[in-house]
Amino acid sequence: MAGNTRSLRGRKSGRRPAIILAGLVVVLSASAAAGERTARVLLVEHPRELVVFNKYQQRLSADELRRLSPFVPMVILRERDLLGDGFTPCASVEIDREPYFLQRDAGGGFSSKGNPGRTETLNDVTLYGDTVVLLAGKALRLRPAGEKAEISLTPGIRVVRVFELRSAAYVRLPSPPGRFGWVTLSPGDGSAGWREASQESRAGISPGDVLLRVQGVVDQANSALRCMYAVLTAESGRDESPPAFRLTRSRTEIKCGIEPGALSPSFAGSTRALLPELERVLGGTGLHAEITNGAILIPFR
Repeated sequence: MAGNTRSLRGRKSGRRPAIILAGLVVVLSASAAAGERTARVLLVEHPRELVVFNKYQQRLSADELRRLSPFVPMVILRERDLLGDGFTPCASVEIDREPYFLQRDAGGGFSSKGNPGRTETLNDVTLYGDTVVLLAGKALRLRPAGEKAEISLTPGIRVVRVFELRSAAYVRLPSPPGRFGWVTLSPGDGSAGWREASQESRAGISPGDVLLRVQGVVDQANSALRCMYAVLTAESGRDESPPAFRLTRSRTEIKCGIEPGALSPSFAGSTRALLPELERVLGGTGLHAEITNGAILIPFR
């Protein structure tokens, strides 16, 4: 994986670490865009029993583990890959548009801490990731993932259409959180039984809520900076404090910039790489991130 710890070894210690790390964050922050593309999807009954690493190839935090609900869809990016050490086999996947790595064992299967239960790979699914509303007067039946019995969906309920396979849609229910299932939606624009939900009004999103959404993205980027500077310090013998992205909030906008500010030009690539991650967490708010004078701004328009 480009920009990882292994690839830094052997580089001259005199090279500016900020420039090296700018490329690193570009690679780590890149994720596949959503919307009507064909892919292979992995479904695992108990994905928390697998040995999983986040996009920084670190063990999952408690918040990241909570994303691994039963049968959460994992889009397969690369069936056979290697971790940053250069020899640990893994599969590269995407969960809710975030990259993860599933460690493989010596036999080529997935390493596990316990029993992961049923595992299924679906080929040639069409990815969507949009929210649809089931219209009144058109009750639909849903088969929860891993179950045989069906349940009725209440007309007017909103579900996230994750992907479709032939005539069936795999959806995420709003309650209980993290529950998935199969439902048959009428083809076309959905006028017969469903419609695509319009974006949530941004008037109901407070600046504090927006700050909470983007803080996790910034925290992960700063974690990568600290790890890589620790490697550079060990190799060069010079103890340099890592720069960091800082968030500030005013009445009109949220600003994200690198500190010390003098390093902003060297981190232009890293700053640009944060944009798609911020756009992901801002989805549904009507707000967008933009770069102005070397910093990222999220205006409350």
